[in-house]
Amino acid sequence: MIPLSLASAIEVYGDAFRCEITRHWMDHPVLADASGQLRALMRLLQDEAADQFWRDTLGPIRRLAFTFCSTPIPFASAASSAGIDWTRINRQVRLCQHQFPDFYELLTSLVTNLEQLSAEQSSPFIGPLEELAAQSGRLSVVMRNPRMNKPVATYFAENPALRSTRVVSASQLRGAHACDALAVIGPCGWHPEYVFSAPRAPAIHVMSFRWIRDAWKPGPILLHGSDTSAARHRNHRIGAVPRIGGEAPRSEPSPSDILPLDLLPPMPAFACNIPPGSGMQAETVPARLCHLTGSRAVFVASDDGATSLIIDTSETGRAAVRRAPVDELEPGQYLLLRTSGGGDFIAPLADRILGASAATRRSEQAEWKDRVVARAIEQFGVMSRRELASRVCSSLHAKALSGARPENVHYWMSSKCIRPRKEEDFVAILTFAGLEARARPLWEAMGEISRAHVRAGQLIRRMLLKTISETSLEPLERDGEMVFDLGDHDGGALSAFEIVGIQAEETEVPTDRVGVLLDGEE
Repeated sequence: MIPLSLASAIEVYGDAFRCEITRHWMDHPVLADASGQLRALMRLLQDEAADQFWRDTLGPIRRLAFTFCSTPIPFASAASSAGIDWTRINRQVRLCQHQFPDFYELLTSLVTNLEQLSAEQSSPFIGPLEELAAQSGRLSVVMRNPRMNKPVATYFAENPALRSTRVVSASQLRGAHACDALAVIGPCGWHPEYVFSAPRAPAIHVMSFRWIRDAWKPGPILLHGSDTSAARHRNHRIGAVPRIGGEAPRSEPSPSDILPLDLLPPMPAFACNIPPGSGMQAETVPARLCHLTGSRAVFVASDDGATSLIIDTSETGRAAVRRAPVDELEPGQYLLLRTSGGGDFIAPLADRILGASAATRRSEQAEWKDRVVARAIEQFGVMSRRELASRVCSSLHAKALSGARPENVHYWMSSKCIRPRKEEDFVAILTFAGLEARARPLWEAMGEISRAHVRAGQLIRRMLLKTISETSLEPLERDGEMVFDLGDHDGGALSAFEIVGIQAEETEVPTDRVGVLLDGEE
């Protein structure tokens, strides 16, 4: 995100006073019918909607209905970009006839309407946008569905009437982006307040379907004297006006209209349970769920010393690549994940740096950890890794070998740790494992791995900085995600995803699931 300069701030300040907000109501009988059927079905199901059958059935249906209501490209293109599996949906409809016969007729009608829409090569948004583009100098479009930003930008580039129209994300509208007119797709309630209260254009056109109720009204924009309130805000208005190229709709939505929240797709649920049969000895680490743009998420390690690689553009306007512990992760930053070749992008490159000794060093790393766990089980019995770590810690304290905390010992026992930071702690844990005679050579061997990891991290950071310096980050800011190809290296391709939220609670997660991208739409 490009930070606001003084000139940009002055422009925003001026737009806030003269901005005119205009609604343009869209119509489409079949989509209106489908939207009403979806709401009716959800209300009839009530608590039954949490049943796994309905979660599997309504998830893609709700996402598709939302896509049609929020995406300004032909319905057929929108359905294709959304990746809808009609075979699976129709199979669910057939199952509904036997499992939930009371809802079969309504579900069948809803799916039939959505299938009909998915074949249409038009959308009510396109004509008004083309006319608005012809009337405006610089037109930008913002949507609620970030996963559709790229397909919409591609469609605009191929449409001569919309070729100069830019697709922007809501986060870009917090920076220095400016345009002559901003088209907001969907009701105001789908978008952050700052889109309207700190406008980046003197004219905002809200394009929404008539049956979606939108009670949003502009409030005070900036502090000012009460005697000048009316004069300063006389142009900042909102109301039902004729849509471009159409007739005037009714002035007020009816009480039965669908609320904006009724059409939002369901929030994805993410879980990372220990696989059945793995027993109490499954290796886990504390982690927090990081929600990413586009209904995705990832578990990021939150144990002692764990960090994640991010791109941070919040302060200087230039991409800063750095490592950050989970407590420093914030919405608006971009988390870097390895999306080809597995979740860990440091270890493969470190092994390449180690060369012929990599297999031996990794074997030694696994050996001392296995010996610690085996000795702990021998002394204290079979229990969870965290309980074992606590018992080992107490044993080290009792023998005055180390003053480490249980969470430190738990981390040392995990495959993510190469060695403790202090040599005396390493000697203590090896003494517990019966490997004190090999403490020095193992310390040096683990030092080789550690140095290789540091070099790998530095190399990846340099490659990223070089790639970023040669690449426009506008697609990243617009779409909330971007792939960075680091060339012929074992680090593979790294993808950046915008952070939208971080779960406060820690969860015990299997180590092989940390850093793995989770998709809530699968």
